[in-house]
Amino acid sequence: MDDVVMPWSVGIRFAHASLQTLAEDAGIDLLHIKGPTVDESLLDGPRESIDADVLVRPEHVQRLLDLMHAHGWTTQYRFEDGSAFEHASTLVHPFLAPVDVHRRFPGFSARAETAFDRLWKDRYAVPLAGVSCQVPSVAAQRLLLIVHAARAGALAHSDIRRCWWDATDEQRGEVAQLAGDLSAEVALAAGTGRLDEFVGHPGYDLWKALSAGERSQARVWMARVKAAPTRRAALRTALRLLLPNRRRMETRLGRPPTMREVAAAYFSRSRTGTRELVALFRASARERRGR
Repeated sequence: MDDVVMPWSVGIRFAHASLQTLAEDAGIDLLHIKGPTVDESLLDGPRESIDADVLVRPEHVQRLLDLMHAHGWTTQYRFEDGSAFEHASTLVHPFLAPVDVHRRFPGFSARAETAFDRLWKDRYAVPLAGVSCQVPSVAAQRLLLIVHAARAGALAHSDIRRCWWDATDEQRGEVAQLAGDLSAEVALAAGTGRLDEFVGHPGYDLWKALSAGERSQARVWMARVKAAPTRRAALRTALRLLLPNRRRMETRLGRPPTMREVAAAYFSRSRTGTRELVALFRASARERRGR
């Protein structure tokens, strides 16, 4: 008899249900986001996901990770191994779909605790694999999907069309109000064609680069450093973007990288970054002379 393989979409739902059960037993607050949790009013067909996504109350994050580790989950990528936002950690399980545990959501500039409280306030429950799972309000789901698409440079994505352009004035007003509460106005503007309203804002260059799918690592690097809230955060961001990601190298190689491989990756990254920065500064100088 051939082995029966669980459909990926079913594995994702079971992952959501498993995390909800663990969270409830331990008094952990989490919200299920994206994927199968999206409200039917925002869909025009089945959604394809590669993992389950949850947003966790910041002070509960470590408790959830410890609990997941005790129940067969393994950390594939730490928060520091992900994007420059360091917003999510990826965990894998022998039988369930991978999970991205979010401690914050990129584009929400409010304190992580404040943002979670605001989203938690208007939550409601949906059934996933027979378990009642907590999800953000429909207005919050609209905002999450728009900002996520903008960060990926997918301004033509159907999520933006359904969540913003097909919405009523009242629904767009609710999303805009929530974006204000979460300090997500710049990210929302990037996804809805209004980013020029925020020229001069610290996050303008970053969201312009992200939403445009900027390919220049130097431009994105400078924008991320500029958007950092403090000088210390800016320095940390700059160093992180310069240094090779050892965990991702290990995943790609199938083994821990050697010191020689890490050094080679560092020099390659530095050389490429320096070359792009020089070209960028020269282009800026030419633009200034032409004015």
